[in-house]
Amino acid sequence: MKLSFRFFYIAYVVVLISVGLSGIFLIKSTNDTLWNMQIEQANIDAKYAADSFLALADISYTEMPEHWIDNTIDQIKNNLSNTVMDVELYTADTVKDEFLNLKDNEGISQFIKENNLIIFETLCNLNVGENTYYLALYSDFTSLYKQCNSFWNNYRIVAISVSIISGFLLFALTKRIVRPLNQLTKTADEIALGNYGKKAVINSSDYEIANLSRSFNLMSSAIEQKIIEIKEESEKRNLFVADFTHELKTPMTSIIGYSQMLNSYQLDDSERKEAVEAIHHEATRLEKLSLQLLDLYVFQNENIELESLDLFEIGEQLKASLKYLSEKYGVSFIVNFHKKFVYANSALLLSLLYNLADNAFKASKPQTCIEIYSQSQNDAVRISVKDKGRGIAKENIKFVTEPFFREDKSRSRKYGGAGLGLSLCKEIVSLHGSRLHFESELGKGTIVSFTLKKGGLDNE
Repeated sequence: MKLSFRFFYIAYVVVLISVGLSGIFLIKSTNDTLWNMQIEQANIDAKYAADSFLALADISYTEMPEHWIDNTIDQIKNNLSNTVMDVELYTADTVKDEFLNLKDNEGISQFIKENNLIIFETLCNLNVGENTYYLALYSDFTSLYKQCNSFWNNYRIVAISVSIISGFLLFALTKRIVRPLNQLTKTADEIALGNYGKKAVINSSDYEIANLSRSFNLMSSAIEQKIIEIKEESEKRNLFVADFTHELKTPMTSIIGYSQMLNSYQLDDSERKEAVEAIHHEATRLEKLSLQLLDLYVFQNENIELESLDLFEIGEQLKASLKYLSEKYGVSFIVNFHKKFVYANSALLLSLLYNLADNAFKASKPQTCIEIYSQSQNDAVRISVKDKGRGIAKENIKFVTEPFFREDKSRSRKYGGAGLGLSLCKEIVSLHGSRLHFESELGKGTIVSFTLKKGGLDNE
């Protein structure tokens, strides 16, 4: 059963039972009150009539004269309420047999129906001297009976009207309550069909519905973002596989070609030496590529232990490592690290700085200079590598840390690179809880920087 129908049925039954029971209780209480009031008034009239008769009776008579009885009854009638329709005085000869057993001054009352009239009869036994009389009052309850029936008829009309109106109102209210849920269901179906990021447009003043809609839209946005990330990751993997295949193809083609030459042709010593050197060179490239890929995998899947390091001492070690690169590329360098202590892994930090410096050397023209320096920033130290080389196009900055990406493929081929250096740098920096930041302009150079947390003794 639908939630809307279930809610409607339960609410409708509750309303009907509540209206029915409360109405019945109210009408019955009102009718009982009216009946009791009129019965009490009839009893008061009967007592008044009996007392009046006894007060006016002349006990000297052996038997009351007929004319005296008529005058006395008329006089009593004039002082009774207008509901009393008749007063009769009976003797033992004229009263009904059922009343003969009444004791002195004892009364009895009952309802009788006569000619569509509802009459309340009260009768009492009165002793006057040696005579016994039966005084009877007849009160008309017909109008009260009709009034009470009218109450019940009106209640039925009201109850039916309330049932119909409340049914329509509850049905409309139920539709209004479940409408946002139906909208959320339709939106969820669209999302399930692939329309990721679909938003549910629900304008509701109800806090719970508005909050549910907000949470649903946040979930939809999160799904859309996650799908985008998955697609991007899939594209990156496809690109990685394509680039990796391309990187393998070139040296493998050279190795296969030169090995076939050595096996199939008679070569002189210089040609054989050239083929062997080519095979060795390409095999070395493959070895370097495999080691870099292994490092990249390891960095992505392990944690490292950080220790407090003196940045100045790291700089001195770096200077010794960069001398060969400086001579190789004809580019000078300056290392300017302050006496600061940072949390880092010594081997990985040196590898990171060496790779960034290597990229800076390759990007720079001969006879220029690169700078490697540190800047203190509150609880961190920013380390930067600056060159005045060719720079990076703004649209390519976000791709430079992707595996196998080369902005200048000819330059990378020239120096034997595979485009994994900055990917390794990115993973090393990530292990230190930071990220690489690039500032670059074509023709003016590049600054690559990252931050390390201060730690240990710090000589200000």
